[in-house]
Amino acid sequence: MVKIPVSRAPELLPKLHLRTSALFELGGDVYVYDTVLTDMGIAASGSNRTVKFYDQGTLQEKSKIAYHSDQITQIQARQSSFQSCSLDGQIAIWDLRQSLNASPALAFRAQGPVLSFDISGDDRMLVGGSRLDEDYHVARMHFWDVRAGGSQPMHTFENSHSDDITQIQFNKHKPSQMLSGSTDGLLCTYNVNETDEDEALLFVANTGASLAHCGYFGPESQFIYAHSDMETLQLWTDDASLLADFGDVRSVAEDGLPVDYMAAFRYCPSEQRLYMAAGTNGGDIHLLHVGAGSLEHVQVLAAGHAGIVRGFAWDLDGGWAVSGAEDGRLSLWTRQEPPNSVSAPASKSESTSRARFSPY
Repeated sequence: MVKIPVSRAPELLPKLHLRTSALFELGGDVYVYDTVLTDMGIAASGSNRTVKFYDQGTLQEKSKIAYHSDQITQIQARQSSFQSCSLDGQIAIWDLRQSLNASPALAFRAQGPVLSFDISGDDRMLVGGSRLDEDYHVARMHFWDVRAGGSQPMHTFENSHSDDITQIQFNKHKPSQMLSGSTDGLLCTYNVNETDEDEALLFVANTGASLAHCGYFGPESQFIYAHSDMETLQLWTDDASLLADFGDVRSVAEDGLPVDYMAAFRYCPSEQRLYMAAGTNGGDIHLLHVGAGSLEHVQVLAAGHAGIVRGFAWDLDGGWAVSGAEDGRLSLWTRQEPPNSVSAPASKSESTSRARFSPY
């Protein structure tokens, strides 16, 4: 087992405090799947196939979408718009300047359940990643021209992955480059200007584990983090060179840092640091800086949840975060301490103390 060096560095980030909490659904056994910040405030998706929008400062519910007919698998937000995809095979784009009670502004239908998607930086190309089609034994990536509305895909890739495609992400600094990750363990990068799959495929990295999430980070988005559903973590370059292999991140429990899973990653451009939110089954959230083969524990967000945290929207520059969990609760974390204690589920928390090392 890989031994991950862990040190303590609370000075890296201003401390966040639990500001307020709210239940996603009163009287219902509903998980919160994901949380994102939109122009309408905080959006959260639930296991009851709905999306709710909340005031960013109070978590008061403002609006609701009940469009998809199956589990919502990912949500995103861009300027004046909100996007969602689902096992119902649709990717929906909502114009937040219009009423959300109506149908989405655009809807794209894939050939099977959609697990992941992203939109290019110029808002022209939409790519959706599918669940493995058991009948044909292929996992598809559909490419649409957003300007053409809900038309048929421009083209489809079927050979890059052999299992569920769990992540699609465009490179912010290289508009023609895109990343995909799959439960087949492969990270793939593409030149999306090429419509032929063999010509488009740039690099392939085999992580050796079923991928849950992956994404670009770094000053030029030249690095990739890869998080598996076995809770292993690797760092790669965008040309498929391995930088660091942390192994099972849960091994840090041996150093007194209880971590059961990884929940989210955020890159801070001003600090040029990658941060990770890792959780406990009891609902605590540990914030850590991910170095080149080492971790620095920054702080623990405690008492906001009593279950596994599935969604964690985190604004590093703004100094706030919102989390959503299997206990059906949303919790808002800010730099400002609340005037009174917040009523929320209690959970145990621990932190670890080590000598600090120099980050990469």
